Amino acid sequence: MIRLHMAPVLALVASTTLWGTRGAGAQSLGARIQNAGTATVRFTMAAGPGVCGNGTSWYRSVDGRSGSFNGMWNGPLNNRDVETVCERGPVRVVVQREAGDTKALRVYVGGRWKADTGITDLGAVAAREAGAWLLQLAEHGPDRVAASALQAVMLGDSLDAVPTLLRIARSDSRSPDVRSSAVYRLADLAGDRVSASLDSVAYEAGDRDVRRSAILAIARRPKAEAVPALIKLAETLPDRELRRTAVRSLAQTREPEALAWIERHVARQ
Repeated sequence: MIRLHMAPVLALVASTTLWGTRGAGAQSLGARIQNAGTATVRFTMAAGPGVCGNGTSWYRSVDGRSGSFNGMWNGPLNNRDVETVCERGPVRVVVQREAGDTKALRVYVGGRWKADTGITDLGAVAAREAGAWLLQLAEHGPDRVAASALQAVMLGDSLDAVPTLLRIARSDSRSPDVRSSAVYRLADLAGDRVSASLDSVAYEAGDRDVRRSAILAIARRPKAEAVPALIKLAETLPDRELRRTAVRSLAQTREPEALAWIERHVARQ
C-alpha cells in the first residue's frame, strides 16, 4: 500500500526534475554566453559539407574541385607520399568575454580541446542556433570580431546566411572591412539569388571597395554564372575603375566566352 501511495509523488518529483532540466536546456546560446560574464567560453557545432580540419588548419571545398584554406595545410593537394587526416569537424569556437562584451573569437575545425579548467565549456550546440548567434555578432558586434564570426558561420552547417550577409554588406553602420568580408562570404553560398544579390551590390552607390569586393566575389562563383555577370558589369557599370575590375576578373577566368569578349572589346579600342 505504501508503494502505491508513493507512486504519484515519485512521478511528480520526476516530472518536476525533467521539466527543470528542459527549462535549463532551453536557454539560448546567447544567454548562456552572456551569463558567463568575464570568462572564456567554448562550444562546438557540426561542420558544413566539404569542411574538414586537423585542429590547427582547416580546408573548405566549394565545388568539389576548389576551396579555401586556413593555416599551413599539409594535405593531399600538395603531399603525394602521406595521406593527411582531415577530420570532418566539429567546428570549435572559443569566445573571449570581458565586462559583458565579446572581445575575441577563435575558430578551429577538428582536433581535440585541451584540458583547461579556466574555460567554460558549453558543449555541442546545434549548428543553426550557433550560426544565428554568430550572424548576430557579425551584424551588431564589434568590428574586431565580426570577420571571425563570419568565418565560423561559413564553416558551420544548415544556416541560411544570405539575408544577414546582404544586410551587413549594405549597412552604413558597419565598417568597409566588415562589409567587404560579408560580400566575400556571399560568394561561397549556394543558390541562384546569390549572384543576383552580388550584382545589385556592385551597382549600388556607396563605398567603392565594397562594390569592388562584390565584383571579385562574382568572379569566384561557378563559371556559368560568373562570366555572363562579369560581361554585363564590364559593359554597363558607370564607374570606370570598377569596369576595369570586371574586365580583369573576366581575363582571370580564362573561359573562351570571356576571352572572346575581351578580344572584341580590345579590337574596338
